[in-house]
Amino acid sequence: MSVYSVSEIAEKINAQARELARELLPNGHYSQGRDKWMFSGIADTGKSASAWVHLSGPKIGKWFDMGNALPGEDKGDMLDLLRLKLGLADPRAAIEEAKARLGIVDDWMPGKPAKLSPAELERRAAEARARAEARDAEAERLRDAKARGAKSLYLKGGPIAGTGAEAYLHGRGIEGGAKWPGVLRYHPDVYLREQGCKVPAMLAAVYRADGTQIGTHRTFLQRDAAGRWGKAGVERPKRVLGSVWGGFIPIAKGSSDKSMRDMPEGEPVYVTEGIEDALVVRMIQPQARIVAAYSLGNVGAIVLPAAARRLIIVCDRDAKLMAQEQLERSIAQQQARGLDVRLVMPPEQCGGVPIKDINDWWLALKAQGPGIERAQA
Repeated sequence: MSVYSVSEIAEKINAQARELARELLPNGHYSQGRDKWMFSGIADTGKSASAWVHLSGPKIGKWFDMGNALPGEDKGDMLDLLRLKLGLADPRAAIEEAKARLGIVDDWMPGKPAKLSPAELERRAAEARARAEARDAEAERLRDAKARGAKSLYLKGGPIAGTGAEAYLHGRGIEGGAKWPGVLRYHPDVYLREQGCKVPAMLAAVYRADGTQIGTHRTFLQRDAAGRWGKAGVERPKRVLGSVWGGFIPIAKGSSDKSMRDMPEGEPVYVTEGIEDALVVRMIQPQARIVAAYSLGNVGAIVLPAAARRLIIVCDRDAKLMAQEQLERSIAQQQARGLDVRLVMPPEQCGGVPIKDINDWWLALKAQGPGIERAQA
């Protein structure tokens, strides 16, 4: 009797990710190393590169969308991609589609489980365990390699005082006070693929709660014709290097001045999507513990120490349904970990100016006069 398990079919169709990704997501493009297919979510508009399919390595066939994805469209494998892109009714239909593409003809019948011998079942289970162990080992090796590369770049950076990074932050109305957060660094020559050359960048280390650096965040910078510093004029001027899901950028240690690993019991943690918003919160609440998650989806993935009790999410004001649903999922994920989750959101307008995030609000308040922003915030 010839019968394939769902995991075996998934493994075989995932191995065809390089061909399938291009077929199902024609508006995407290869990453710099050609190991990922970058795309703009299931809609595949070609207007962004918030999502990617792994084309090689232990995660081959797995895809993730770090943008404002709809529920159920933020991650999956090739079976999920077939179901979503071809409009198939359910996972069973996706499996049948995969079998047809793979040329698999077996004896499986609905409602009639295969009667394999105990020896055959054990053989398949042993092979599955061996494959899983090999994938886990390769994934760990790649994670370590990416972390080393990300850390190496970060360590080559220097303090941001007096650099283009500081000028960029000043242009956003952000001051460092007596001292900028030590997590921020500046490097004058970081490679930017779209421009085919090295450009200045603000760097920030991405950590886990145990203090392990797992990646580096890069904000690519440029000067305009007037000499003002701003983000580089590319589609994604902010990017992360390394396996950073669940990590965060520590902006302020709070009044305790202790690391996240040693934080006091019950100390509230403020989290923002971006670095600039976190720095604004630092100006408003200098005694607070503050981290930046670098994306809305990652807000829910961060695992805080057991000492944490309350998480205060400083939200962007985004009217898109996808963003609102992503926020709800992040809240639910953190509540499932037992945290008391609170929200802080800027007003829709300030002085007639539309407000997107807390940095916009801060700039609008500053425009009304010296000192007003701190008084009203």
